[in-house]
Amino acid sequence: MLILHASAYEFTHLQLKMGDLDNVLDRSNINQQYYERKKQGLRVRSTFPTWSEVQENTSDDICRRKYRMKKLTFQNLSSKICSVVGEKDFRPENKCPPNKVCGEVRLAVGLWLLFGGSYLDLVGRLYGVKSIQSVNNYFESTINWINQTFDFELVGLLQQFKNGNLSALEKLKELSSDFALDSDMVFNGCIGAIDGLSVRIKCPTEVRDPGNYFCRKNFYALNVQAIYDRNKRCLWISPGHQGASHDSFAWSETKLYDLLQEMKDNLKEHGLFFVGDLAYPMSAFLLAPYDNATPNTPEDSYNFWHSNSRIRIECLFGELVMRCGLMWKPLQYPLDMCCNIIRSAALLHNFLVDARKNRDIGQMEKDLDDELISWSSEDGLLTFPLVTDNNESAPTGHRTSSAMKSDDEGKELRNKLCYALLQEGKIRPMSNGMAYSCRGLVYFAEI
Repeated sequence: MLILHASAYEFTHLQLKMGDLDNVLDRSNINQQYYERKKQGLRVRSTFPTWSEVQENTSDDICRRKYRMKKLTFQNLSSKICSVVGEKDFRPENKCPPNKVCGEVRLAVGLWLLFGGSYLDLVGRLYGVKSIQSVNNYFESTINWINQTFDFELVGLLQQFKNGNLSALEKLKELSSDFALDSDMVFNGCIGAIDGLSVRIKCPTEVRDPGNYFCRKNFYALNVQAIYDRNKRCLWISPGHQGASHDSFAWSETKLYDLLQEMKDNLKEHGLFFVGDLAYPMSAFLLAPYDNATPNTPEDSYNFWHSNSRIRIECLFGELVMRCGLMWKPLQYPLDMCCNIIRSAALLHNFLVDARKNRDIGQMEKDLDDELISWSSEDGLLTFPLVTDNNESAPTGHRTSSAMKSDDEGKELRNKLCYALLQEGKIRPMSNGMAYSCRGLVYFAEI
């Protein structure tokens, strides 16, 4: 049976390679005809290829490997961008003059680079790209288009809720209900999971002290703070923090933190909160797990359901890394452009999650596997991860009275949830091979 599966996989892989080879041969024939006409002194057509000509011999499988989406999804993305940025800026295929590159081709070039492709594959007659500078221009346009077209919904929902909008409150409660499904609505109130990740960058030369961006993992990085929902959609992201900063400090620098401080009483009234790891300080709107929880206790059960809500963001980071091949190596851009790239990658991830939403589970898993196919590496540079955990506990020191009050409010809400889980019998399910570390964390021991 395994041999049959392996044979089927190799056959499918061979078909994809043959399709790529056909495309290369077609491109070679086009270039050869072009240079033969030029050698004979004939006038060469100065028009650029249309998107229809580019994708004519491209299957859905090849399109998904190149652009991480099917043809129909790509067309939907193009339509959304065109409706926001305007036809004059985007230049859709049906309204593009013959001496210009249409918006769909420029978008395809930008996505190819964002998802890990090489600029060397784009220069030539197939895409109508004549120089590396054109590739960079198309890439920047793609990043700007995505950031203009889409946005993150969390801040808008919270501001509407603060102003008394009941529909925003209902939307927040829907987010909470999604997180509470696994616990039969007992661990209720969580509206998002927060975590930090370190994105590798080159040494920033535009700042006075680049050392502030050198993280504890021994590379230059941006500390990115993000909040996601249960469906692994990004609700909010803040990508521009110094790599050497702790998660708790980066979180306290954000405007969202200030907004939550202003409306913490509203959130407390409706029992709404976020969950984070031990790197974040406790507050009325952000709950951390119990440290050093004793096994088989209510605190240990709370830690399980807390982790069950927070694991979504860990999975999301993995998807984001595998999909956006550009970030497998240090980003070679100025800091502002790096932030725009990270933001656009998260927005594009949301678009793809929404595109998969209406498909059946089996097709969703197949599409996700195809989207996350790794690019081959021949230069040996893809050796470091994009995402690194910063799970160190929040730094200790002199605490203000307001910080201690906020910590007490968070502990009160956490104890309330812990008691509710105990009353409903929601304990940590144990499987064969599970064991506890010295800090009360669960891992699988060798059997």
